[in-house]
Amino acid sequence: MTYIIIASLLAVLSWSFVDAVSKLYINKFGKELSSLILLAIGIIPMLLLAMISPYLGNIFFLLFIGFSGGLVLFLGYIFVYKSVPSCGVSNSYILLEIQPIILILFGIFVLGEYISIEKVASIILIFVGISFVMLSKKFKLDKQLVPALMGNVTWAIYWAIIILAFLYYKNFVLPLLFARMFGALFAYLYYKAKPPKNYYKINLSKSEISIILILILAGLFDGFGNISFAFVSFSNKVVLGSAILSSEPIIIWLIGLIAYHEKITVRQKFGFLVATIGYLLFTLL
Repeated sequence: MTYIIIASLLAVLSWSFVDAVSKLYINKFGKELSSLILLAIGIIPMLLLAMISPYLGNIFFLLFIGFSGGLVLFLGYIFVYKSVPSCGVSNSYILLEIQPIILILFGIFVLGEYISIEKVASIILIFVGISFVMLSKKFKLDKQLVPALMGNVTWAIYWAIIILAFLYYKNFVLPLLFARMFGALFAYLYYKAKPPKNYYKINLSKSEISIILILILAGLFDGFGNISFAFVSFSNKVVLGSAILSSEPIIIWLIGLIAYHEKITVRQKFGFLVATIGYLLFTLL
């Protein structure tokens, strides 16, 4: 159990760094190029792990999972990265709370993991908090946050697909690697589909080099975070790992306020508070 908690916390810390710095490279390179580089660099730690992992055959299954999982993974990045420049990291990534909730329900109803009634009540609180973040002053859906909402739901679907692949293949490394490689391929095709005049031209100035290094580091951390959470999922601890994963938006929210000086409304602060209480109750009860 200790290893599961450590791996979950490592995933939280890794993804918190990636999400916290995402505004820097998205504003500089755009969502298309940023997604491409991040997905491609994230292959490296997975490839290193695959070199010491046994190959269990069934290449057609790996290609199928790579294609389907990679497509969903890629779409998640595009959707979320569309919201970050206009909505900021605080509002865009508070919606990360949706992922663990969906995965918790997936763990309960699909994988047969147990959850108490107290935790169900906590999940409801998290949903209520997220609703306040998503709604505008007139209690209409904030359209700028819709892509972030879609992206986080898409990422949850990706993890559901890939977790089932882990269990079927009896190994998490190669399905994870294939999905990442196909995700990078889809990102490349999407980037190349843009008109050439819209391609970002890298000029390697001092400020640009620093952001490129941040993006490369983010890709490595993202890959490592995926490996950590895949290990948790493969160990049949999706509910526990997802509960710990719910702490990430709290970290991102604080970073957005302190580092980026992002503005959030009183309603959104209230929503965040309610979602945080729900998370704490889920963790402690």
